[in-house]
Amino acid sequence: MSLLSKLSNRFGLARFSVDTPVGQKQQTPSIPSAAVRPPLDGPARRRAHAVASPLPPRGALPDRNEAAGHANAPAAAQAAAAQPQATHVLLDAMAQAEPDGSTLTKALFGPGGQRFGVAADLALALTEMDFSRMAPIPGLPGAPTVILAEALAAATGGDAQLALGALELLQEFDPQQEIAAAWQQRAGAPDDDAASVFYTPAGSLHGGDDEPAPLSPPVSPAVSRSPSASSMEGGSVYHTPSASLDGGPDRSLPGSPRRSDAGLPSDATLAARRAVWQVAAALADTPMGLDVLQAVVARPVDAAHSRDFALLLKAATAMPPGRAERGDPAAILASAPALDTLTGKAVACAAARMVGDVAAALPHQWALTAVRNDLFETGPGTDFAAINARLMKTGRWIERATPERGRLLRNPIFGKSPFRALRHGTQKVERGPAVARHRLARETALREAAAALQDQLIDAALHLPSPGRVPEALLRAAVLRHCLETPVPQSFERAGFDEAACADIADRLALLLSRDPRPGLASQLTQSPQLLALADLRLDAEAMGQWFSEAREATGNVQALERQNVHWVQAVSKALARAEEEVQGRDTRVPVITRETVRSALKDIVANIEGSSRLRLSSGGLVGVGLRQITSSISAVASAFFLRGRIDGRAQRGRQAVFEIAMPPYDMELVLGSQRQVAKQVGVGAFVGPDIGVAKAGVNVDTVLYGREDAEMQGISLRLPRIGRPVPELRAEFSALVDALLDGSEGGARANDPTDLLQRLLQEFPDLTVNRVGLAGDGRRRHGLGADLMGSIGKWHAKVSAGVGGFVEAQRDVTKHYADATGRMRVERSIQGNNLRAGVGAKVSAGPSATVASDTSFSGKVDGSLAAVQFGVGAEHILSGVSHRREAVYEDGRLHPLSFVETEYQKVDAFMESMKPQRDAWVDAGADPARLDGLLNDMSGDAAPTHSFAARHIVTPEARARDDAYRSSMQLCAKHPSGLPQAISALAETVEAQWKDPAAKQPYSLRSYERNMVQKTQGVDLVVQMASVEAAEASHIDNRLDVPAQRPRRA
Repeated sequence: MSLLSKLSNRFGLARFSVDTPVGQKQQTPSIPSAAVRPPLDGPARRRAHAVASPLPPRGALPDRNEAAGHANAPAAAQAAAAQPQATHVLLDAMAQAEPDGSTLTKALFGPGGQRFGVAADLALALTEMDFSRMAPIPGLPGAPTVILAEALAAATGGDAQLALGALELLQEFDPQQEIAAAWQQRAGAPDDDAASVFYTPAGSLHGGDDEPAPLSPPVSPAVSRSPSASSMEGGSVYHTPSASLDGGPDRSLPGSPRRSDAGLPSDATLAARRAVWQVAAALADTPMGLDVLQAVVARPVDAAHSRDFALLLKAATAMPPGRAERGDPAAILASAPALDTLTGKAVACAAARMVGDVAAALPHQWALTAVRNDLFETGPGTDFAAINARLMKTGRWIERATPERGRLLRNPIFGKSPFRALRHGTQKVERGPAVARHRLARETALREAAAALQDQLIDAALHLPSPGRVPEALLRAAVLRHCLETPVPQSFERAGFDEAACADIADRLALLLSRDPRPGLASQLTQSPQLLALADLRLDAEAMGQWFSEAREATGNVQALERQNVHWVQAVSKALARAEEEVQGRDTRVPVITRETVRSALKDIVANIEGSSRLRLSSGGLVGVGLRQITSSISAVASAFFLRGRIDGRAQRGRQAVFEIAMPPYDMELVLGSQRQVAKQVGVGAFVGPDIGVAKAGVNVDTVLYGREDAEMQGISLRLPRIGRPVPELRAEFSALVDALLDGSEGGARANDPTDLLQRLLQEFPDLTVNRVGLAGDGRRRHGLGADLMGSIGKWHAKVSAGVGGFVEAQRDVTKHYADATGRMRVERSIQGNNLRAGVGAKVSAGPSATVASDTSFSGKVDGSLAAVQFGVGAEHILSGVSHRREAVYEDGRLHPLSFVETEYQKVDAFMESMKPQRDAWVDAGADPARLDGLLNDMSGDAAPTHSFAARHIVTPEARARDDAYRSSMQLCAKHPSGLPQAISALAETVEAQWKDPAAKQPYSLRSYERNMVQKTQGVDLVVQMASVEAAEASHIDNRLDVPAQRPRRA
């Protein structure tokens, strides 16, 4: 361990900085993991069984908790009952087992529909709807009725008469049959009403010999919904014959003629059919609406094709005007101009998949994936074009970071490339949990080194006898053999050997000295000074390294052995190096940036990164101005020699290019973007002390009355889902995605491909999520106080100044927010917190008019004196800090099972204090008490200044279902002609209240994070500042304990 690491660990230094005449470098200390290499000179802090026993499978619940799982049902009901009182009739209706249909119709449909009993008929029809096909929503039994009513109102513009007709036809609707008929008629369809699902498809009534046979199987009795299910073979679901079911009534609209008998349908029937498709599209576009739709239609779409059907409706609704009637799949399939559009290709792909025509669907897979990610057009100015341009820019970033471009003068604000930060390494992002991964890997490496070393020691002892005493090499070989044959739960490294161990070593040594040792030799050896010294022998990696060095020297020329690649030398050397890497981490710095070195670095991360790890690379520039030095100089002239005041006002603006790679619990992702920063600060300061011309000494005092930093980011993200698939499969696919991105962007092997890079990615990776980042950024408010002791001596051209001091800074409203604007999987992340930190520093400067600015971290570097050469060091210690994080993940609109809230503490003592009242709750949730106590002991004993500690809770399944229902209702309210702002406000408040309700969350994981960073600033730092900034920061889990739970499945 280096001296800096020892000081950082001893005094809890979380960050240090070094100032030079050309810039500043801030960095977290590199502290060897105490969990990977625990101390040997104290009692073991981890129980043996805790080390040996692996984490139980996430799908295995302890037997003692099986009954507790059933006991949670009442708790869920209580949680639902504990929801805040509804403030709108729609919320009231959702909570009712049998919602009042008249109340819904009054709230959602216009007063014109109240005449002639239409509203009463619609209310009765809504009340009698059967949603038994749907899974019940805990606490919201009336939600399906409300959602259906809202969809009817949105699709019909609040027309009760039209809604009633659409509802009756909806119950006779067979979506898959309709799409199958439209797919069969797509080729050569006449430009008339036949090419529309709003009309009865030709041949759907009587099934003539020259007409295509239906592709859907007949409705099974289990699926048929009497009396409205269609039983005719190939018949239209809109025209059920009057005797379709024995004794069943005719459910057709009054006066809706059959096409073969009366030609075109009536205007009312046509409007109702159109409304049916609009209702289906409105429902399918919400989180829970597709379930409602499947529950009310005559025959639901097969589960394997339900998502295809939803995307078909989404694409058809987004059809550009003038190509085909919007929302009409048959018209789109029959129109060549429509099929030339992205949405037309998506409709064709979805329809082909629904009828099983895989070959026809494959060429347009990219279009369906695009629609799933809310991309509907490909022309200039569209989201598609913007995302493609950002992807292509990745190659330009690489070219800017190459050595050839790095030597050129540039404006750092405009010539940005985040890959420049790879020169500082990946900040241990590829590391995983210390105990579960790196401690075992280090143990394996040490045992490999010992096995190779012991053989060489035995061989060397035979050639180098030691008369009169036991050969040291044989003794060491016996010690290594004893440790190697000790069971794995016992660590290979030892802090001394007890009597039993010494006796075993003596037995092994006797066998090494003679194949047939004489009786009593082992007992005699145990009394020898060499074996008695084993009681104090510290056998660790350092001792093995010393033994290895001595063995090489005894063998002969060390350099010659290395040149000859002697097997045992290479084996021991590599194994010891691996063992050290498991403690310190690998050197991942990339000295030369090229496309291939970037590829290698990213693919290494993909191959090794583990859950909840994230790397952020950024590079750019900043400009600023500060008044501190100017006002200080004016004060020195205008005031007395003993007191000088100053005003510290400063402002900065910056822009950085940002690249992130991460593996959250739910996916693996890349983020490409640019960030704008604004920083402002107002403060006052003073120097108190005598100035006698040649010498000056005194105290500098600085305060930050108000400081504010804000940043906003724009960009895109690429995601591949993680849940429901083996991690090696995910790594392989994501590695292929990295290759496709680097090869297809500017300067890559496929950069000149005529097909857009985004289109190729969507085609090659059907599960890919492509997002445009919406509102994202961070901010903080700062207040601080600092004081320095400083002095200077000399005059004009020969002046030397020095100072030492400290500071305290409070940061409040520390926020980070991120929200995707588009995409199949959307993430909304919000972090709020505060912290308190203190630090010390020292600076020296030499040159004309040299002065020393305050050593406070918030003083910045804009106050350097002209022609002065400055050097300084500083260190920072976190006194306290806590943050609250909420991460809502939506996949195809639904709240993801791993959406969570998390409280993170910067100090281990605060975390332990918070866990005391929560321990029983974690045990009740399924955490093994012994392992829980072992984890908390490890966290406390292995804590380092770079660690933070967190407790994570995920949203319960019951709360997720309610959340989906509330948000479905909100989306449909927004489509209502009036917008229903009061209902949307009440629903939003209810959703927010549920996130804050402890009963809506369950314990999931306790973890400690390790966070590392490097930031380098270079440039001109005078009154006016212009500088380049590079930063690499990463986090990964150092230790964790997950509550056993059923692993969530992909939707």
